[in-house]
Amino acid sequence: MSDEESEPVCCVCGHYLANHFDEGNVWRCHSLGQDAYQCECALRKDEPDTIEHYDLQKRINKKVKEIEEGWG
Repeated sequence: MSDEESEPVCCVCGHYLANHFDEGNVWRCHSLGQDAYQCECALRKDEPDTIEHYDLQKRINKKVKEIEEGWG
């Protein structure tokens, strides 16, 4: 499966974005961490319109494109 087809991953905690639930001012991760406690990740909602703002692969692709355009 290619990166574009894989499930979006959080750029902050590395868990799937689908495991982050709307809790008012944040999208809070409901995955378990390596210590078997709930992940502490809480993605702020004050700036981005959607949770996709925190998609790791999209952010990587955007930064790579910016770097490539800067060299051209």
